Amino acid sequence: MVLAAMALVLAFLAMGGDAAATEVHWTAAHGLTPDGDLTGLAGGDLDGDGDYDLSALALGPVRHYWNVGSPVCPDWELDAMVFPDIPACFDRRGDLGDVDSDGDLDLVLGCYYTDFVMCWNTGSPQDPEWEYDPAVFDSLQIWQGGTNPVLGDLDADGDLDILACTPSGRLRHLANTGGACEPHWVDAGLVEGVDLHLPQGSAALGDIDLDGDLDLLGLTSSHGLRCWENTGTPEDFVFSENPAMLQGVDEPADGGYGVALLDIDADGDLDLLLAGWFSTNYLFLNGDTVPIEPLTWTRVKALFR
Repeated sequence: MVLAAMALVLAFLAMGGDAAATEVHWTAAHGLTPDGDLTGLAGGDLDGDGDYDLSALALGPVRHYWNVGSPVCPDWELDAMVFPDIPACFDRRGDLGDVDSDGDLDLVLGCYYTDFVMCWNTGSPQDPEWEYDPAVFDSLQIWQGGTNPVLGDLDADGDLDILACTPSGRLRHLANTGGACEPHWVDAGLVEGVDLHLPQGSAALGDIDLDGDLDLLGLTSSHGLRCWENTGTPEDFVFSENPAMLQGVDEPADGGYGVALLDIDADGDLDLLLAGWFSTNYLFLNGDTVPIEPLTWTRVKALFR
């Protein structure tokens, strides 16, 4: 009986019961980032080719970078026409996600002290087209709720909720009570235990430690990067600050202007991309393996001069 009970416990842990989360360690790979300003950073596969593309939403026009390389060897091509006629506003930020479950990425957009705007993708997973719909958030006073919307399924019910940075630097939880196909958000209050200290903060949600729930990163221009581990469950989040989950992240020490979690090297875990100062960007891969940088003609000449 004892041996059988031990076998059950081991099996439960192997399936992800109360087993310890995977230790997180980041490895710098800054040479794999695009050159240019990524303020208001958002990432997603907008052309359906299996790798992540990047958008600097705070700029006007938006600076979008297509990944024309591969997941393990990214190469970047600038395109300023991906988001034509996007609404102009101060400190414009947003996040990409399939909000209406139609297979392509939509954009939730926010500005400083103004309402959110929903940008539906009416195109396809390979060729995005945008329809701007501010009425989606009419029932919420988003100007009191924040400028930077972050999408993630915070209660494991299959639809995307929103975290919004408030003017005081706190995060407000907007719970999706509508569903995966017809979203409807309600104000569920401030997130306990999280304070970015500045209204222009950026945030990102993702399962950093591979324990099945969403963790949180926060970044401001003066307080640098911080990490809150989800010590709750996939259905009921509890964020507890855990600096140990930032092992290996040593730049930029003076903060930055955008943060994103994305599996840029397609190895099954989330990597960390930061938009830093003066168009200098920082990439930290989750783990110890660094992909080979793309061999552009400039790099070839530099290697063999």
